[in-house]
Amino acid sequence: MNDREMQGYCAILGVNPDIAPDELKRAYLKKSYALIQSGAPEEERARLRSAHAALTAHLEARTAAGDDPAGADAGANRPAAPGPVYTAPPVPAPICRPLDFDCPVVNAVAVPLVAVLAILVSRSGLGFFLEGFHVWVHEFGHATVAWFTGKRALPLPIGWTNISPEKSNFVYLGILALLGLLFAAGWKERKPWPMLFAAGLAVLQAYMTWLLPSETAREWIVFGGCGGQFYLSALMIGLFYFDFPEKFKWGGCRYVFLFIGVSCFYDAYSFWRMVKYGRVPLPYGSMVNGEEDANGDLDTLSADFGWSDRHIIATYTHLGDACLAALGLIYLVFALRLNRLPALIRQKP
Repeated sequence: MNDREMQGYCAILGVNPDIAPDELKRAYLKKSYALIQSGAPEEERARLRSAHAALTAHLEARTAAGDDPAGADAGANRPAAPGPVYTAPPVPAPICRPLDFDCPVVNAVAVPLVAVLAILVSRSGLGFFLEGFHVWVHEFGHATVAWFTGKRALPLPIGWTNISPEKSNFVYLGILALLGLLFAAGWKERKPWPMLFAAGLAVLQAYMTWLLPSETAREWIVFGGCGGQFYLSALMIGLFYFDFPEKFKWGGCRYVFLFIGVSCFYDAYSFWRMVKYGRVPLPYGSMVNGEEDANGDLDTLSADFGWSDRHIIATYTHLGDACLAALGLIYLVFALRLNRLPALIRQKP
């Protein structure tokens, strides 16, 4: 190992070349724990492991050759010859890349920029190409509630979701298995958000499948169409900040979901604000059979469950406001890096 390589490895670990092996191990463990808590990318942790392995091998080779300053001539009580004091060069700040999580610039700038772009595209002539995604999110709103109540559902981007009337153990166990895989992947990579997300959804699934009355479940499924345009699109936006396991390739995919989520949320939010102020009528009927279809979502809520026009408008507008407030809170937490406070408190002596 030449002097240049030695200085580079020492800089990564923040140690001096004459460090003892046990002190080197402690420095490595401390640095590794700090990187894990801060959510550093895998490349940075790999560099730390490589530097530790190289320095460890160098110290062992030096000790075997009788060149260890801590053990050579230990009984001679001879003063060490004066020499230059090594000062480790400053460790360069990590490069902030768009695919990185917990990057201050990405956390503060990416979401507003993509949101402005998505809104401009939605308001332009290109917004026509996004309407299919809006319809699909609406149908997934029906389907996700159906799945969590244990029913088979097939959401189609043509404005229709086929839902079975009976519960299916296959659906329940299948979703539970997927949540278990998500939890296990988060546990393996020591990422808490996937584990919390999976555990919370598993509890919600158990309640909706086994405890929710059948008529209430049907009401939620009908409500989930327009409701899904709010909470599913808000979920697509909010998950931008959360680091999921590497298998999901979420670092790049999250930008696509963010763009579609903002476009869908903006479309739904602006539409229901216009409904609230009387600029457009309530969207009775269905997309497939037109305004006269008595089996439309709002028609069913009104006829089967007694929802008044005022109640429908208030419910969806309040849901939109609540999702918008939650997104604003998430943005502030990550833009101001408040999510790092627990790790910083644990690192204090």
